[in-house]
Amino acid sequence: MGSIVTRASGRPYNVINSGNPANTGTFNIVSRPNLIGDPYAGFTRSLNMDFNIADFVATLPYTLGSEGRNVLRQRRFFNWDFSAHKEFRLRERLRLQFRFEAFAFTNTPRFGQAGATLGTATFGKITGADTPRNLQFGLKLVW
Repeated sequence: MGSIVTRASGRPYNVINSGNPANTGTFNIVSRPNLIGDPYAGFTRSLNMDFNIADFVATLPYTLGSEGRNVLRQRRFFNWDFSAHKEFRLRERLRLQFRFEAFAFTNTPRFGQAGATLGTATFGKITGADTPRNLQFGLKLVW
């Protein structure tokens, strides 16, 4: 038997403005919006609204926003991969091996990052997830 268990806190990320209202003229500077509150305070997370989108306001033209770096976090992550195998001796030099492997064994949803571009239709919404549970069986003849 074997297992790999992974548990992690959510990865931090930023919200950005749609377009370039600061008119910085470069791709190296990310235009962040103004943050006017705590996006998780008194808020129940859902797939349709992972954080309070009302706490982010687009900046005025030619200004930079007040949002800091990495103010949001993805959801926590849990994964358990499990495997088991059994060998049966058929003859002196002939064995049959049966394997069972399960990836994402508990089928715990692993949601993707919520939309992080202010002013788009997917802002604050989780629209994807990682692969669901995958089971596989194998039979191997060893001589």
